[in-house]
Amino acid sequence: VLISSHYDHIGLASGSKDGDTVNNGADDDGSGTVALLEIAEAFMRAKEDGHGPRRSILFVNFTGEEKGLLGSAYFADVEPTVALENIVSVLNIDMIGRVDPTHTGDSDQYVYIIGSNLISKELHEINVGVNDVTGIGLDLNERFNSKDDPNRFYARSDQWNFGKHNIPFIFFFTGTHEDYHQPGDEPHKILYDRMADISRLIFGTAWQVANQDERPELSGTGFN
Repeated sequence: VLISSHYDHIGLASGSKDGDTVNNGADDDGSGTVALLEIAEAFMRAKEDGHGPRRSILFVNFTGEEKGLLGSAYFADVEPTVALENIVSVLNIDMIGRVDPTHTGDSDQYVYIIGSNLISKELHEINVGVNDVTGIGLDLNERFNSKDDPNRFYARSDQWNFGKHNIPFIFFFTGTHEDYHQPGDEPHKILYDRMADISRLIFGTAWQVANQDERPELSGTGFN
């Protein structure tokens, strides 16, 4: 089970009105890298307590995402750390810290799940089941969970380079906002409690996939 995020951002901005030219990227993708580290710690604690997962978990922070998914492309197409046929699912975390102002749900307690049923409907159902059984209770919003999404978010983060090899994935995302790729993407604007809930959901989904007998069935429509 591969859990991923990306740690690069876009450097300095030009023409900032208040003189702040540093694009900190707290949401994009500081939120994902922090979540990945917390999930890794949780898995290590489980292992230390004698309850490690049956399958291996591979945690990867890619670079070059902002330049065209370069790090994940190198991993998937040039030099995989493990054979691609051994990767049963990819859970990618990119921007889970803020609220999309165009989000139309009843609550800010949501996460967009993207690609979850394109390759494996079972992986989608596992994620939904974890959300329900654990009581996390997030709105698993499928607004962008379609090949017909004009934003093509399913292809705009590192999960794409695994999906094209028909590896099931879920892209966890809470949407863009006014500070997307701007110096205003700063840590004090992150919704940390909700980010923790999303991280728990990802941990639980990874835990289920890592411990069940069979890999998630390839039962979706694909997107190549």
